Amino acid sequence: MIKLVDVTYYTHLEYSKPEEVLQRHRLVTRYAEMLPDKMDIQFVKHAGFEGFCVGGGLQYHFFKGINKFRYLPFKANQFISRQQPDVVLVQGLVFPLQVILLRLQCNSNCKIIAQHHGELPFKGIKGWCQKLASRFVDAYLFTSAGNANIWEQKGVISKNQKVFEVLEASTNFLAQDKCQSRKVLNMQGRGPVFLWVGRLNANKNPLMVLKAFAQYLHFKPLARLYMIYQTSEQLDDIKTMLSSDERLKAATHLVGSVSHDELPQWFSAADYYLSGSYKEGSGYALLEAMACGCIPVVTDIPPFRKITNNGQYGYLYQPGDHLDLYKTLCSLDEPHISAEDVICYFNQNLSFDSIAEDVYAACQSIAHRP
Repeated sequence: MIKLVDVTYYTHLEYSKPEEVLQRHRLVTRYAEMLPDKMDIQFVKHAGFEGFCVGGGLQYHFFKGINKFRYLPFKANQFISRQQPDVVLVQGLVFPLQVILLRLQCNSNCKIIAQHHGELPFKGIKGWCQKLASRFVDAYLFTSAGNANIWEQKGVISKNQKVFEVLEASTNFLAQDKCQSRKVLNMQGRGPVFLWVGRLNANKNPLMVLKAFAQYLHFKPLARLYMIYQTSEQLDDIKTMLSSDERLKAATHLVGSVSHDELPQWFSAADYYLSGSYKEGSGYALLEAMACGCIPVVTDIPPFRKITNNGQYGYLYQPGDHLDLYKTLCSLDEPHISAEDVICYFNQNLSFDSIAEDVYAACQSIAHRP
C-alpha cells in the first residue's frame, strides 16, 4: 500500500473551522475515498487555525500559515516527514521555497509530485526559484500534457521529468429530466438551447461567442442562448451588442448568477454547453456540463481537448475565431454524438473513480511500490 500525504500550502484564511474546508474542497479531495485498499492518504491544509478532523474516513490536519512567497512551513513539513510517506502530492506549482524545504525535511526515499492548477511560470527571481525547486520534484500532474508546454519552454520542467495527465477534480452532478428542467426554468420554444456558464472576461471571450451566435441565428432562428455568469467585466459591452441586434437580443437571455446547486437543472435543460476560453487549467463547468449530458461546443485548447477526448465527445473550434465557431454551430445539424454518449464517457473516464486510478498509477510509477 502506498502512503501519500496531499498538502496544500496556500492558506485559506476565509475559513474558520475544518468542516468549512472539507465542504469547499470536496471536489478535489474525494478521489482519496476511492482508494482505501490501495493507498493510505492524509491531507495537510493551511488555514487561519490549527486542528484535526476526519471526513469520509480520511484524516485532515490543519496548520496556520500566511500567503507569502517566502513563507516556510517548518511545522507542517515536519509533520509530513514524521508520517514517512512514500509520496507527497503538492497542490500547485507556485510554492518553490516550500517544496525545497519539504525535500530537505523528508527522507530521500520520499517522492514529490506537484499538481498544476492553472498557474503560469513566475518571472525573475521567483522563476529561478521554481527552476531550482523543480530539481526536487519527481513528477508533475496536469489536466493535459499540453498545459505543461509553457513550463517546459521556460525551463522549469525538464524533458526527462515525468508528466502525468490527471484531472484536478470531477463533479457529483447528475442529469435530470430535460423536459421537467425546461418547465421549471420556463424555457420555451422548439430550437436548440445553448448554455454559457462562466465569467464575462476577456479570457472567456463572450463577445466573440455572441458574434458567432448572431450569425448562427440566420441559419437557426429558433436557437436560444442562456448566459449564467458570476462576474460582469464585459456585461456593458454585451448589452450594447444586444441592443444593436434585435434578433440576437430576443434569443439571448442574461440570467446572471445562480446558486451552484441549481446548475444541474440548467445543464440538463440545455442541449449544448458553449465556451470561448483562450486558456484554462482544467474545465470545471465543462465537466459539470458533460455529467449532465450537455454536449460541449468549446475551444480547441489542451484541457478541453483532453476532457472531450480530442473532440470525440464534443465539438472543438479555434479560440478567438468566430467564423470557425459559426461553422461548428452549423455542423450540429448532423451530430456525431448524443447526450447519452457524453454521460457514458464522463462516467467511465472523468469521474472521481477515474481520477483516483490516475493518481494511484502516477504514485505507483514513481514510488515503485506494488
